[in-house]
Amino acid sequence: MADKTATTAEIAELQAEVERLTKALEEAKALLGEQPDEQPHTARETAEEIGERVQEGLSDLHKQIGENPVPSALIALGIGFLLGRVFTR
Repeated sequence: MADKTATTAEIAELQAEVERLTKALEEAKALLGEQPDEQPHTARETAEEIGERVQEGLSDLHKQIGENPVPSALIALGIGFLLGRVFTR
């Protein structure tokens, strides 16, 4: 019977530990819900990020034009021609 009593006591102790851990997890979830991971971006930060992306895109475009000048000129000529046709109508 001593083994059964020890086992029952161990089970009760484990159940108490599970309850404590469950309570700690619930408290942690509540704290995370109150404190978001990231602060919302301000309009200025968002504008700066967009500006950086535009600069990167222009840099890539300049690189492509430098590596392929003839096809770039032909594409620009084609786009200019199409825009001219659209706006003259």
